[in-house]
Amino acid sequence: MENKGVLRRALFFPYQLFVILIFFPLLVFWQVSSFIAGFFDANGNLAHRCLTYWARSSLALAGLQIHVEGMERLDPKKTYIFMPNHASFLDILLAFAYIPCNFRFITKEELFSIPLVGLALTKSGQIPIDRENPKKGLKSLKQAANLLAESISIVVFPEGTRTKGGGMQEFKATLFLLPIRTRVPVVPVLIEGTFQALKQGSIFLNRVPLKMTFLDPIPSDSFKDQDREIYAEKLRQILLSGQPNSFQPQLSFDTEEASEGIRNHGHYHF
Repeated sequence: MENKGVLRRALFFPYQLFVILIFFPLLVFWQVSSFIAGFFDANGNLAHRCLTYWARSSLALAGLQIHVEGMERLDPKKTYIFMPNHASFLDILLAFAYIPCNFRFITKEELFSIPLVGLALTKSGQIPIDRENPKKGLKSLKQAANLLAESISIVVFPEGTRTKGGGMQEFKATLFLLPIRTRVPVVPVLIEGTFQALKQGSIFLNRVPLKMTFLDPIPSDSFKDQDREIYAEKLRQILLSGQPNSFQPQLSFDTEEASEGIRNHGHYHF
């Protein structure tokens, strides 16, 4: 059995080299396409679609088995904030390829400094966030809130960065000001297998099946700013358990007051 495993890895190695050689031209092609598309579509939707095609073609090239569950829990007419766990670069590809909404990513601002990639991210309307500067971080959340008011969903990794050991890290509670102040539900997205398939710092794939599960949306209209750590930890526990949630928050404040101004432009205060 061990000899068969060694043989499979040896046979897969030439294909991995082929994937690496093709991936970078593919990346350049779709990033340039996204950048050019941005000139013909001011709202960034066409440029964003190019990034979706990049993700799908890259995953197809990788040849990994991918299983997606839970899309029936989503209402295609609603706007959401998607929060996946983050263990690998492959998580970004899965999000672009399989989240079934028009959305924009909140992602670290360092990516916007990468040639071509940064231009494509800008033209497609993705949102940079400075993880070290709270004031600038709130400006990014305000930008995301404005998009939510236009019925454009948001994707953000609540851990803030990839895990180094494979376990789920603590969530950044400040990010939960976005759902709390906009009253947009959060969709926990459980991604499995990506850490084993492509570990941080590696360019070689392991043939591990990937799974992406959309869990039940968590309503945000029962939380206030001071509850953001409760919200963050509840989401983390739901993802750790991997089960659809039945969370009914028992918090002592006026939910009618909390619901005022839902989705009204200019009523999001950051």
